[in-house]
Amino acid sequence: MGWAIKVQQQEFLKPILRGERFEGHTVPLELLKDFSALEEMLVEVAKWKFKQEHPNRERTQRNFANGIELQLAGVEDGSAKLAIVIAFSSTLLFPPDNVKYFEQARTEIVNAIAFSVDDRPQVLPPRYLSYFDRFGRSLRSGESIEFPREHAPVSLNPETRKKLIRSAQVETWTEECALRARIYEADQAHDSFEFELSDGTRAKAPLDDRYRDAVLDAMKGYHRGAFVLIQGVVQRDRADRLKGFESIEHVTPLDPLDVTLRLEQIAVLKDGWLDGKGNAPDKDKIAWLADMFDAHFDGDLPLPYLYPTAEGGVQAEWTMNDWEVSLEIDLETKQAEYQALNLKDDSCSQFTFTLDNREGWSNLNEALKQLDAQTVEEKSSGL
Repeated sequence: MGWAIKVQQQEFLKPILRGERFEGHTVPLELLKDFSALEEMLVEVAKWKFKQEHPNRERTQRNFANGIELQLAGVEDGSAKLAIVIAFSSTLLFPPDNVKYFEQARTEIVNAIAFSVDDRPQVLPPRYLSYFDRFGRSLRSGESIEFPREHAPVSLNPETRKKLIRSAQVETWTEECALRARIYEADQAHDSFEFELSDGTRAKAPLDDRYRDAVLDAMKGYHRGAFVLIQGVVQRDRADRLKGFESIEHVTPLDPLDVTLRLEQIAVLKDGWLDGKGNAPDKDKIAWLADMFDAHFDGDLPLPYLYPTAEGGVQAEWTMNDWEVSLEIDLETKQAEYQALNLKDDSCSQFTFTLDNREGWSNLNEALKQLDAQTVEEKSSGL
């Protein structure tokens, strides 16, 4: 879109970012890529609206957006409320005529999100819905972009975005993703490598000099069970099957006790995994636990060993000098039974924590910190 040194601004849109990452009234830089895609979508939908009114003015369409630009004017209070304005040259006394088509495009896009939420047929043509492949891609589980609407606001979240992409009738779509994988093959001649997930899924990724050494080191550790965290943009097909990585930002070696990795391995268990007995854990509840651990477990504390329980739950265990700690997690109730046993004097502490809120995790962190501090103190004193 055209850039003018001196511009006039007109309020255009105030979406609100919902989720823990936005509670400090801040916007992660990665999310700005999404709004760049929104700007592209608005331009194309505005052109479509213009063409509906002026089917014979093809030449005018080529310069349709000249002198008009969408800008982020600020981040207002209220989670993170973005103040997006439409700007145009100050040499114009009034907004250009084409601004009204941007306003119509805004309405069409917000309506498309609302129709997806309500499972209603889409009015916006698929070629414009395909922009949701990039707009909303940076949203994580539990996050959304809320748009004001005449009757009630409507929210774009990862699930709504998937519905919109399906309506776009594309063969493949992309999302930002972090996958834990083993690397079993690298083709340096063609700058690619192949990886394997805990559930056996295999796919390919591009090999770049930025992370070449990390990939080759991980491949050497394949038979030792070495895992890495691969972060980037993945491609999926219409059935939501992984096709591979389109681009990669980071490849990072993982701690053998990485919680999310171990939970992914537990999630693939089937009924009867324990000598014909043992209930398979619920995959969605395992994913919930992984998200909660990632969000709320104190990173300064030692990681636990994780085991499945016969009842379909998860048990976490820590060894801290003379203390043996176990945390038995019931995925159905989201309650956890904590027990810390001192092997030297047989003293024991027992608590019940609720793990579906911050307070429960804070209490767990505090209990472990006290034992960890005691362990450090005993080691420093030579006890």
